[in-house]
Amino acid sequence: MANVIYVSKTGLDLLNGRLNMLNEELEALRMEKATAYTATGDTWHDNPYFNRLEQDEKRKAQEVASLNALIASAQVFAFDKRNTTRVQLGSIVLLNRYYKVSGEEDEFVWEIVGYGETDVPQQRVAYNAPMAQALMGLHIGDTGSSDGPKGPVEYEVLALFATWDDVPEKFRSS
Repeated sequence: MANVIYVSKTGLDLLNGRLNMLNEELEALRMEKATAYTATGDTWHDNPYFNRLEQDEKRKAQEVASLNALIASAQVFAFDKRNTTRVQLGSIVLLNRYYKVSGEEDEFVWEIVGYGETDVPQQRVAYNAPMAQALMGLHIGDTGSSDGPKGPVEYEVLALFATWDDVPEKFRSS
């Protein structure tokens, strides 16, 4: 059995939309391949266009199969009220980030969202990203660490918010 992934209702809708688009692309490739075969009557010799279409079809079919498996393992999460004592899926977290090698330090806010729902401009990071994994289960004042692009990073949970309206203005995306 595949591992369960957690997505929001919107995230699942996006995955299903992507699957529909891939299926349409696959069908278009199959129709184009049939046309290429009909035009020459040859599937292999002297028909490199048909061969390329066949390879494209295989790749697209693999993409469809992978996405189908992903959707089959998806579990939609929802919450009535965000947890403001422990970091979990759906949390809005104010963090202090400390780069152990350079000594750089900053504060920022992220919302922990479902699989594949990372949106940096909207300050959303998927729960399976290294930073989010380091935070899951922590309480205010706790620290977690992960590897970042600048080396080892330590995160301290400074606050958890019930809504984005509770987040101080200076930490919100524009």
